[in-house]
Amino acid sequence: MKNFIFTAVLGLSASVAMAQQEQMYTHYDLNSLAMNPAYAGTPRTFTALAMRRTQWTDWPGAPVYNNLAVHSPVGKDVALGLNVQSGTIGKFQQASPLGETHVGLNLAYHKSLNADWRMAVGLRGGLFNYRLQLSKLVLDNPGDGSFNQDYSITAPMTGFGIYLYNEKSFVAFSSPRMVFVKEDIQNQVDVSYATQMHYYITGGMVLDAGPTLKIKPTTQVKMTNGVPTQLDVNVHAILNENLSLGTFYRTEGDVGMMINAVLAENFRVLYSYDYRLNRFNGATMGSHEFGLQYQIPFKTQGRVPVPRFF
Repeated sequence: MKNFIFTAVLGLSASVAMAQQEQMYTHYDLNSLAMNPAYAGTPRTFTALAMRRTQWTDWPGAPVYNNLAVHSPVGKDVALGLNVQSGTIGKFQQASPLGETHVGLNLAYHKSLNADWRMAVGLRGGLFNYRLQLSKLVLDNPGDGSFNQDYSITAPMTGFGIYLYNEKSFVAFSSPRMVFVKEDIQNQVDVSYATQMHYYITGGMVLDAGPTLKIKPTTQVKMTNGVPTQLDVNVHAILNENLSLGTFYRTEGDVGMMINAVLAENFRVLYSYDYRLNRFNGATMGSHEFGLQYQIPFKTQGRVPVPRFF
């Protein structure tokens, strides 16, 4: 009975976490392809980013997110990108009972508005998969038929975005995921969180503060019907354009620090630590985020806006 209660409570908490929000990342300015297909190609060169977020590390079965984003221009005004995201929630003896994976192909069209500003519009198409593995649970009563069935649902998805940018600033609006689940499937499994559209408004700028110092404030607003709006505010100090140290606040009650550093001409490493001010059941609810970016240096003749800070 104790195991059943624990399973039910954990399952409820996991469902709430997944229903309220899509995958969240602190480094949203450099990981923008996860939220906005129009971001594809904005660095004007081939870019690949792998990121892993381990959320609420002191809470058993807390979310773990993985993201891979690859994108590049394929012509003067056109860019393509691939975004693969996966997440698991819950931890039992043999499985993570709740999981999701989405694979999206991104197409972005970029147009110069004047000598400084460019605008990109993007579309995403792909597949979304949701998995629930109840049969893997270790039960006190193995004959309970309510836990014998597993679910794996795959459905098409789409998304869109707008990204307005120049060399030292950007503003964007997007809705990255709309999933089309058949009605007969929705009657069997509650996947309403997957079909709920999320909207993002992001923006940032870089301000010169000295010969070797720049300040980069950024913000992200996430809006979902029936869920309180979430606001992230980040402030970075950039030293010699190679090292960035920052802090942030999230309206859910998270504060933390960030760092990203250029390791070599092609590689950048990212790390952040979130600390949740409102503890739950005594857990500190800290979160870690790791990322590695590979980018071919962009070289050109003439004046072309390139958001190398985003």
